Amino acid sequence: MITELPHSQSSPTVSSACTKVLYFTDRSLTPFMVNIPKRLGEVTLKDFKAAIDREGNHRYHFKALDPEFGTVKEEVFHDDDAIPGWEGKIVAWVEEDHGEN
Repeated sequence: MITELPHSQSSPTVSSACTKVLYFTDRSLTPFMVNIPKRLGEVTLKDFKAAIDREGNHRYHFKALDPEFGTVKEEVFHDDDAIPGWEGKIVAWVEEDHGEN
């Protein structure tokens, strides 16, 4: 019994250290979902890019709450930046960047 107790206590910790990410692309009406083994607030753009593994250049927008404007899509550019969460998860839009700007 003693050997089982640490295992049962560690299970909730592992699941709470995982962030669910729902993301949309230009190519599908149905969103995709991945889990990233980090807590919300610790997930970076680099972590997200590694989890979805898409080729080519993309722009990344995330659902966020702005104190002035309310719900917005916030674009994140730098790999080391933490990405915003929404109600305990991350909601993202991945758009192909065709270099128009």
